[in-house]
Amino acid sequence: MTVPALRPFRAEIPQPALDDLQNRLRGALWPEELPAEYGVTNERVRALAEYWLEKFDWRAFEARLNAYPQFLTEIDGETVHFLHVRSSRADATPLVLTHGWPGSVVEYLDVIGPLTEPESLGDPAFHLVIPSLPGFGFSGPTKSAGWGTHRTAAALAELMSRLGYESYGAVGNDAGSMISPEIGRLAPEKVVGVHVTQLFSFPSGDPAELADLSEADQAALAHLQWFYENMFSFNTLHSQQPHTLAFALADSPLGLLAWNAQLFGEHLDPEFVLANVALYWLTRTGGSSIRFYYEDAHTTSHPEGPTTVPTALAMFAGDFQSIRRFAERDHANIVSWNSYDATTGSGGPRDAAGHYAAHEAPEVLVGDIRRFFAGLTSWPVLASAHEALRSVVAGVPDWSVPTPCSTWNATQVLQHAAGDQLGYAAFITGSGGPDFDPFAPSGALSGSPADFLEPTLSAAAAAFATVPRTATEVPTPLPQGALPAPVAAGAAALDAAVHAWDIAVATGRPSPVTPKLAAELLPVAKQLVEPLRGFAYAPALEPASDDDEVSTLLRYLGRDPKWTA
Repeated sequence: MTVPALRPFRAEIPQPALDDLQNRLRGALWPEELPAEYGVTNERVRALAEYWLEKFDWRAFEARLNAYPQFLTEIDGETVHFLHVRSSRADATPLVLTHGWPGSVVEYLDVIGPLTEPESLGDPAFHLVIPSLPGFGFSGPTKSAGWGTHRTAAALAELMSRLGYESYGAVGNDAGSMISPEIGRLAPEKVVGVHVTQLFSFPSGDPAELADLSEADQAALAHLQWFYENMFSFNTLHSQQPHTLAFALADSPLGLLAWNAQLFGEHLDPEFVLANVALYWLTRTGGSSIRFYYEDAHTTSHPEGPTTVPTALAMFAGDFQSIRRFAERDHANIVSWNSYDATTGSGGPRDAAGHYAAHEAPEVLVGDIRRFFAGLTSWPVLASAHEALRSVVAGVPDWSVPTPCSTWNATQVLQHAAGDQLGYAAFITGSGGPDFDPFAPSGALSGSPADFLEPTLSAAAAAFATVPRTATEVPTPLPQGALPAPVAAGAAALDAAVHAWDIAVATGRPSPVTPKLAAELLPVAKQLVEPLRGFAYAPALEPASDDDEVSTLLRYLGRDPKWTA
């Protein structure tokens, strides 16, 4: 299949569209004045509309946007627009930054410089991919239905792969705070970490969840209840009848301005508000963008189980306040949880100060992103071993065949290998672990082998991502107990690699263990294997003159490189 091309893009709105906008604003019809409890006020909308007419310069904003490399590509039948700004640093980590409604790529313009080219070499640098969500801005209007959280996450994961990024982080705000964890769920082997400004986890209905909540959490629930009772009409209408509203949003810039401005705090500068609103108007995506809510409200497919990728929350006072007790039910690997009060002003109780943190408090948000991703550790040897195990599981014709691993068949080896990885994850995180005995595998799986294996690899990778390279005592399930971080990661990799080899040779396929991986694992094996002889490993075999790196490792582990069933 041919991958659709990446096409360079520049924002160039035709002048007649700008002239039409001016005429519509000048000829707008206004409703009667009413107090703020009825909704956004005439005073608020009039001030923004006058600024739009007299001061806001779309061409200047266009030039600001065009200062960054932009591209279009086709994914899942729709056009996706994105900024792609690479750092000059060779050690930069790729990030995909995802916005929500009524925001846009405008949210992240203020953090591009600090994230890609930090002033200090001691600060981490990032390559940035900033997409317009399908149906938003230059990624729309969408022609097809179904563009909710899951489909959008899948499209962005595809985008990152298409750009050649096989390891990256996901950052999000608003809808992006739902999409980013889902990217991690869909591609846990690629997403090193997820950083969001909200974790939208709510009470399940179990009264026990509400027992002994702290005062801060009770206040967060009270604020959520207030928001639901006073500000939730947009969500209800978007979820039920988005197209009914779309007629007004498509025909009236004043209507679009009022509707979107209800979620832009009054303390925000008009340049920021109008850049976002104008982008929706000039791309005719006022209607397609709000369908995101409808798709999520009507989806019949919901993810099962919590996410496992390392997750960070940076929440801001005035915005949605996440409650950790609920969040940990939905996200199993929260490793950073910070709250900030970076309020620069307030427009009253309806003003969610801090919601657009990348614009309102860029230094604070950038600092939190830097600290989180700098604290995650990459273990290439573990990633290589996991990939070896993952690759050999695909396409096994007969899972009942015998293996070099004692009396176990291929299914039992897979179960043991998965249990090993869960064991390392449990010892590091202090929770979880296999719900079966890895040393007495049943040989029966309820689902596909790949579906059984993947969460276990993700759990181990996520656990090790939180382990600093300098850690001297990393808990492990081995008899040796705690080990230095490189040795512990190597031990988990050794387990995965040797069982990948077991399954490969048992099913008549080439070894997935490369000479490079074997050479990296042999020193680890020599540090760990001796106490495990007769239990996990047989006595070492005599080397042969024609042994390569893989054969040398296998013989040391007591496995015959020339084994056949």
